[in-house]
Amino acid sequence: MKKIVILLVATILSTGYLMAQKQNVVSAFNYLRKDKLDKAKEAIDPAINHEKTMGDPKTWFYYGNIYLSIQLTDNEEYKKLDENPLDKAYNAYLKSLELDDKDQFSSDVKDRLQVCAEQYFNAGVNNYNEQIYKQSADAFAKSAEVNKNLGRTDSAAILYAGQSAYFGELYDEAMSFFNSLLDVNYQDPSVYRMMSDIYKKTGDTTAATKILLDGRKIFPDDYNLIVDAANIYLSTGQNQDALDVLNIAIDKDQTNATLFFAAGTIYDKMKNNDEAADMYLKAINVDPEYFDANYNLGALYYNQAAEKIMNANALPLSETAKFDALIAEGKALMQKALPYLEKADSIQPADAVTLQTLKEIYTRLNMMEKLKGINERLNN
Repeated sequence: MKKIVILLVATILSTGYLMAQKQNVVSAFNYLRKDKLDKAKEAIDPAINHEKTMGDPKTWFYYGNIYLSIQLTDNEEYKKLDENPLDKAYNAYLKSLELDDKDQFSSDVKDRLQVCAEQYFNAGVNNYNEQIYKQSADAFAKSAEVNKNLGRTDSAAILYAGQSAYFGELYDEAMSFFNSLLDVNYQDPSVYRMMSDIYKKTGDTTAATKILLDGRKIFPDDYNLIVDAANIYLSTGQNQDALDVLNIAIDKDQTNATLFFAAGTIYDKMKNNDEAADMYLKAINVDPEYFDANYNLGALYYNQAAEKIMNANALPLSETAKFDALIAEGKALMQKALPYLEKADSIQPADAVTLQTLKEIYTRLNMMEKLKGINERLNN
């Protein structure tokens, strides 16, 4: 009889504990209704670990509601109840859906999952604004994941996850996000630009060029894709291709001095002096304080002058007339170079190369006062 009594007592105790856990679920619900989140959390936490209540979708639904409320509360004391309530709420709702074969709570759970997605998205925005790019990418990715579980594709969240990873130099993650966007035919020129830049930074200029060209097939008039393509062609020495896309960009934007300058440098390399000078002048007309454009135009004329003088010096002594003509042409080109080099000097007075070039011109043109000033500056 003793053994039977002991077993009976054990059964009563077990049943009592089960009833306590079920009562905890009810209590948690009631505490949540009264916005007593500390008591609600205290009541629901044991219930998700007890074998008799952990398989009930209602337990997980209430658990999710309580932790989502902790996530959303403005009460600073309640905020301290858990370090990561949003993840716990999200995982609880998934568990509730998994267990809810009678669809008792599924509609309400899905509504709350949408709130979770919005909370993750907001966290992504906040971290992005704080330049905490890893956490930003993770939060946006989580927002996209929640929506995926709801049967939706949140392309914006995936884009922002990729963008955050890109700025955080998490290139493998960024490419994964961007490729997933291409897989669903998401069309945004920035995706192609960032993918191209990642390829370029990781040394694959072929892939960088290809993805830009893929983007330009879809967005042929996108200005930024055009400029990026020009920059890649420039960096790889594909001068004619660079000129072709630069001219398209210039047609779209006549106010960008950098485009004119870039085209000028290509014509310069190709020894198309007239076209180079025209582009440099257009750059200067847009931005008179553009040091590089002023210097390059002055240097273009100076180099032509130097070539004239070199050819003159190579003539036989008997060719006096031809010598004089070439020297005169050289000096005229130096006169032409002078205002642009002097302007460049006024923009960047410490540039030694500009000073040396001016010294040569002042010497050739016998401009002794200016030569004296240049020598003093070079000697200081």
